[in-house]
Amino acid sequence: MLEFWAVVIVLTGAVLAQILPALTRPNAFVKSNANAEKRAIFRQQFDEIEQDKINGVLDATQYDIAKSELKRRMLDEVGLAEVEQATVTKNLPDRRLALILLVLLPVLAVFIYFKIGSPASIVGPTPNQLALERNAMAGDVEPLLETLKRKLEKDPGDGTGWALLARTYVELKRHADAVPFYEKAVKAIPNDPQLLADYADALAVVNGYNLAGKPEELANQALKLDPHHTKALLLAASAAFNRKDYKGAIVLWERLQQDLPADSDILPVVKASLSEAYALSGIKPPLPSANPVPSAQKEAPATGISGTVTIAPALFSKLDPAATVFVFARAAQGSPMPIAVIKTTAKDLPYSYQLDDSTALMPGNKLSQASEVVLVARISKSGDAKLQAGDLQGKSATVKPGDKVDIEINEVVQ
Repeated sequence: MLEFWAVVIVLTGAVLAQILPALTRPNAFVKSNANAEKRAIFRQQFDEIEQDKINGVLDATQYDIAKSELKRRMLDEVGLAEVEQATVTKNLPDRRLALILLVLLPVLAVFIYFKIGSPASIVGPTPNQLALERNAMAGDVEPLLETLKRKLEKDPGDGTGWALLARTYVELKRHADAVPFYEKAVKAIPNDPQLLADYADALAVVNGYNLAGKPEELANQALKLDPHHTKALLLAASAAFNRKDYKGAIVLWERLQQDLPADSDILPVVKASLSEAYALSGIKPPLPSANPVPSAQKEAPATGISGTVTIAPALFSKLDPAATVFVFARAAQGSPMPIAVIKTTAKDLPYSYQLDDSTALMPGNKLSQASEVVLVARISKSGDAKLQAGDLQGKSATVKPGDKVDIEINEVVQ
């Protein structure tokens, strides 16, 4: 209790030290700028989601899911306390008010404490309080998830929708609920290594973190599509180690160690796992290279798609320079929903475009995770992303992330 009152006295003194100078001296300024950067980032992301809804890129259900997910991320990153915007106020001297506050503030603090206070109130949110807050957030999301389920039942081939539903349940720590939706997503999109790895991870959690059986099969299937997929390598290596296939685990962990940048958070874990696998296998680890190549000099895997959008000469007469041009990538199989999208105006044609993870429509569905995509360039007379008669468009053949692809707009939508 003595410690509590000591804290009260110190905090009261600190408050008075901040307030009194502002009241007794002119031109004093008070500034508060907590988490302003994070607020700005989240505000921008909310604006982008709103704009995508207006442009028709997201329907009402997808918009609600994306917005709820962004709210959850804001809760996790900013915390439960309300973030205040920066304010600046100029104060004129008021010595009488300063004297009143000097006497009144400590008295009021003690009075309010004895009326409604408790020493426990100085403790931050408990784990139970945080859990209740997240459960309340889950309650807000649940009706949206049910709406999305009903929509997907009418369109079971929408792999992107099933994946979004599954990943949302994982974020809510409901892995058992996520598993059947991952299964549906994988049936619709069988060649997505990220989706396979996520499915394996969720299934392992449900099985008590046991990777034996189907989780390992899924991880190996992902590695056949992308031998350097980080999550799949982690899962497959751990599965091999658990069944005492130390040589197989070493091969996978060595590959992952070479792929990871020097500042990776998981690199120390991979190195420790490798050391243990070498020790148990009796295999001598390779000697370090005399002239190792810095990770910064390693060629980064190509995950973006770039090229030039042009319009066929026969369509010049139909071109409105003010019309909106959408350039987007969508999965070659499964949902027609765009993975990455950018827009410009027809007056900028020919237009050099770049699609990558920074232009992803949804945070959990990135271009780098796709195996094969089709590119579409569309001139929309209405400015709406939804395909309408009279729009001009062109499509590419099936391509892979990392390719350079030129697109010619050469047809009128009937």
